[in-house]
Amino acid sequence: MQDELIKAALRLSSKGLLNRPGDALSMRLVGEARMLMLEPGGGVRSLSLSDPGTSIASTHAQVYLARADAGAVATLSPRWSLQLAGLGEEMPGIFDEQARHLGRNWAPTQVGQLAEALAPGGNAGLVEGRLLVLGITRNRLLFNAELFEKCAMAYVLARLGGGHVRKLPWIVRKVAGGRLLKDEAMASACHARGQRSPEPSGY
Repeated sequence: MQDELIKAALRLSSKGLLNRPGDALSMRLVGEARMLMLEPGGGVRSLSLSDPGTSIASTHAQVYLARADAGAVATLSPRWSLQLAGLGEEMPGIFDEQARHLGRNWAPTQVGQLAEALAPGGNAGLVEGRLLVLGITRNRLLFNAELFEKCAMAYVLARLGGGHVRKLPWIVRKVAGGRLLKDEAMASACHARGQRSPEPSGY
């Protein structure tokens, strides 16, 4: 798993998503109540979810404790995603893939409200000025991080340009969101059995 974590960090870093102090990437150690964590400039550490230490590690641990489906977590600083803080609003579902894999994104929030933000099953949003992303697997985390940044770029440009942003029809959001919740339920069940979740299906 250590090699998987390092390769994922290199990919995120190469795309300008994992470079600033406070950015971090972690993976759940299934069945151990622990996580592997990597911060830019630091090595890979195995940390307890009940006593992770640093504030960034504590945020990751809170995610794993609140969301049994989460297999990987990242706190990132992507250019366009961070622009959402200036808007101070939840980015609506505007693309099919967004609804299917990211679910309902939350408005910029603080760590104290993290459990509430995560409860509906969404997989990305701003927490204390940094993008927090979840994935049931490492690969899904990478996909979700890149997808959120693309959606954020389109949304921010449209909003700043004065354009009207049309939400997806409710039925599309309902069907896509339902499939996402099924994936998350399956991942939760795997983790409860001490098994890593398989990669989710496509749309």
